[in-house]
Amino acid sequence: MSNNLVKIVNSPVSSASLWNGAHKIPWNDPTFSARILREHLSQDHQLASRKTEVITAQIKWIHENCLGSTSTNTPMNILDLGCGPGLYSRGLAADIHKYTGLDFGPASIKHAQQEYTIKGQCEFVLGDVVEADFGINHDLVMMIYGELNVFSPQNCRKILAKAYSALGPGGTLLIEAQSFDVIKGMAESANSWSSAEAGLFTEFPHICLTENNWLADESTSLQQFHVITDDDNEPVTYRSTTKAWTEDELEGLFGEAGFSGIHKHTDWPNANDGLMLFSATKE
Repeated sequence: MSNNLVKIVNSPVSSASLWNGAHKIPWNDPTFSARILREHLSQDHQLASRKTEVITAQIKWIHENCLGSTSTNTPMNILDLGCGPGLYSRGLAADIHKYTGLDFGPASIKHAQQEYTIKGQCEFVLGDVVEADFGINHDLVMMIYGELNVFSPQNCRKILAKAYSALGPGGTLLIEAQSFDVIKGMAESANSWSSAEAGLFTEFPHICLTENNWLADESTSLQQFHVITDDDNEPVTYRSTTKAWTEDELEGLFGEAGFSGIHKHTDWPNANDGLMLFSATKE
């Protein structure tokens, strides 16, 4: 196995294979999804979802800046792309608005459906945001926590075009993207390794070798996680691919999809300087 591992670790990275899905982290696999759900619900870190106090502050910001005062009693339709386990749902609905969450992690959607569903007000759909039907006449379509960056440029454009079609006139797009410099910096950081009795990739004792690659021509980060368990099986490799967009490029993407009134918000409650929030409007 050691010879195979050396071959795997030293394999050249091909730009042609960046978005072909090979070795992609299996976010929609039931067992993997159950493990990532534990991370979403943890209050010990903010690696999958924010801590409760940050979520509460962001919900308040969205009400004040995108949904208007709840005292107006004007119901609005909210579509949350990549909703995870539904941690924003009840707060955003606030007994007034209709919230729909879409995610392709089965454990997260099952948790959301069990904990947060209110028939006709808070509902959750299992599906891939690239292929799923977004519906129509939404007042707010949101995708936060840097999710847009994990899609290929082609699929980013597809998601934004679908979001535009899903909004009613005057509707708001809310996108939180990862900053170019942070993505590039992580991709250029040193390779590393870790060991654990159990973790995100397996429930068994293992070693994980992490390779970081920056593909400058594509402005894309490729992380490869080589997972070695205490048996005779070959190492399993998972890939995480992240596209870095400059602020001007992001604004260009929003404009290309038809949006106007594009604005970067510096007052967004956020404990992570590597993320930036944009809003845009469908006229």
